[in-house]
Amino acid sequence: MAGVVTRAVAAAVLVVVVVVAAAELVAAEPPPSERSALLAFLAAPPHERRLGGNSSTSACGWVGVTCDAGNATVVQVRLPGVGLIGAIPPGTLGRLTNLQVLSLRSNRILGGIPDDVLQLPQLRLLFLQNNLLSGAIPPAVSKLAALERLVLSSNNLSGPIPFTLNNLTSLRALRLDGNKLSGNIPSISIQSLAVFNVSDNNLNGSIPASLARFPAEDFAGNLQLCGSPLPPCKSFFPSPSPSPGVSPADVPGAASSSKKRRLSGAAIAGIVVGAVVLALLLLVAAVLCAVSKRRRGASEGPKSTT
Repeated sequence: MAGVVTRAVAAAVLVVVVVVAAAELVAAEPPPSERSALLAFLAAPPHERRLGGNSSTSACGWVGVTCDAGNATVVQVRLPGVGLIGAIPPGTLGRLTNLQVLSLRSNRILGGIPDDVLQLPQLRLLFLQNNLLSGAIPPAVSKLAALERLVLSSNNLSGPIPFTLNNLTSLRALRLDGNKLSGNIPSISIQSLAVFNVSDNNLNGSIPASLARFPAEDFAGNLQLCGSPLPPCKSFFPSPSPSPGVSPADVPGAASSSKKRRLSGAAIAGIVVGAVVLALLLLVAAVLCAVSKRRRGASEGPKSTT
C-alpha cells in the first residue's frame, strides 16, 4: 500500500513539474528591445499581407519570426514574398543582436543595403534577392563575420564588388547575379566558397585564377569579361622590337619591311640616274647644234662688194 502511495505522489510531482515548465516556456518572451524592434520594422514599410505582429501576443508566434528553444531571443526573421514595400527602417533589425537568418526575398524593398543589416554579428544567412535594392555593396559587409550565405541576386545594385568580401571566411555561397555591378572581379580566395555567381552584370577584365574553378554560366552576360572559364583575353600590347644581335630574318615581318626599304632606295637611285642621263643628252644636243651652225657660217665665206 505504501508503495502505491509513493508512486502516486511521485507521479503527481512529475505532473506539477511539467505544468510549471510548460507555463514558464509559454511565458518566456524575447526582451522588450527585440519586441519593439520587430514592431517598428513591421509597422514602417507597407505590406500586402497581414503579418500578425501586435503587442498582445508573443513575438515568437508572429508570422515569420522564430525564437530559440527557450523563446528568449529572436533568431530568425523569414518574410519572403509578403509584399514589403519601401526601405528597411533604420534602428529596427539592427537591434536583433542574436539574429541568425534574415530572408526578405521577393518583395519590393527599396534603397541601399541598410546599416542595420550590417550590425548583426550572429547572422549566418542573408537572402535579399528579387527586390529593388540599389547603390553599391558596402565594404562594411565584411563585418558579418559569421555569414555563410549572401544572396543579393536580381536587384539594381551598382559599383564594384568589394575586395573586403575576402574577410567572410565562413562564406559558402555568394550570389550577385542580375545586377548592374561594374569593374573587375576581385580575387576572392575563400576556401569554403562552393557557390559563386556574378552573371548578367557589367563586369570587365580577366577572371581571377581563384575563381576559375566555377562554370562559365556563373560569369555569362558580362560582355567585357574574359579568361578561364570564358574565352581567353585578347592582348592589347604591340609586338616587341627585336633584341640586339637578332637578324631581321628571325623576326616575323622584318624581311618584308627590309624589302620595302630596298625597293624604295632603288627607285630613288633610278630617278637620279635618269635625270643625269637626260641632262647629258640635252647637253650633247646643244653642242651638236652649235657645231652645225659654225660649219654653215664657214662654208658661205665673206660677202663681196660692187
